[in-house]
Amino acid sequence: MKNLLYILSALCLIVFPSCSDDDEDKVPVLPAEFPTQDYTIRAGIATTISFAHGGGNYDIEVGDQNVLGKPYMNINGHSVYVLPLSTGKSTMTVKDLRTKTSATVNITVVEMYMEFKITEIKEGNVTPDIQVGDELRFVRASGNKRKLELWRGGTMIKEGKFDILMNSIATMEFYFPDPDSDDDKDFITYRYDMTGTPSIFVLFNKGFGFNWEKIVDCRGAVHPTPMIMRLTDKNTRADIVCSCELNVDI
Repeated sequence: MKNLLYILSALCLIVFPSCSDDDEDKVPVLPAEFPTQDYTIRAGIATTISFAHGGGNYDIEVGDQNVLGKPYMNINGHSVYVLPLSTGKSTMTVKDLRTKTSATVNITVVEMYMEFKITEIKEGNVTPDIQVGDELRFVRASGNKRKLELWRGGTMIKEGKFDILMNSIATMEFYFPDPDSDDDKDFITYRYDMTGTPSIFVLFNKGFGFNWEKIVDCRGAVHPTPMIMRLTDKNTRADIVCSCELNVDI
């Protein structure tokens, strides 16, 4: 009788796991699903758009390749890698070949920009209106124009232009309209020595088309965040310190 019980126990150990495996095989595969219907991304900056579920085998179609280029599935799955080519709007459809379903999202591509949040301002800085907590937004507009925007609490409070001169020391220049002039072409220039995380120079060089010869552009390199930039006033030697949390691959 004891032997019979041992045999039955052994059979249970063998049978029940196999039953469990069968149950797992019967779990239905849910169609690929995006968490939202609308996305806003930046021209020239690689963006990863994630989705849930899915059968693991997909096709991707876009409404306008002139805007979105040719997105492709991330090697780890459940996300699409998009490197948009220009501003505009397009749809992107992920076709789940296993579930025979499709998921479509609307994507708006805006001008490429990099934002730096100001974390410190040393006494003696002469650039008007800038405060700790503000955001310096460097924008690449159409025609390769380089705009500078000052944002506070989600609102743009000042707009101008910027340039970077690469000599023995990098010089960042801000150009803001002269408030005492009636001519909208009159600007006041503020000059800074520019230092910081090395990858900042790579990203400005490529993202804004400076074409500095001595900057090595390593495609596929990881640009760690936060990226810290220090702007030291040419005359007063006072610093503006700011950081960027943007994960960029441009």
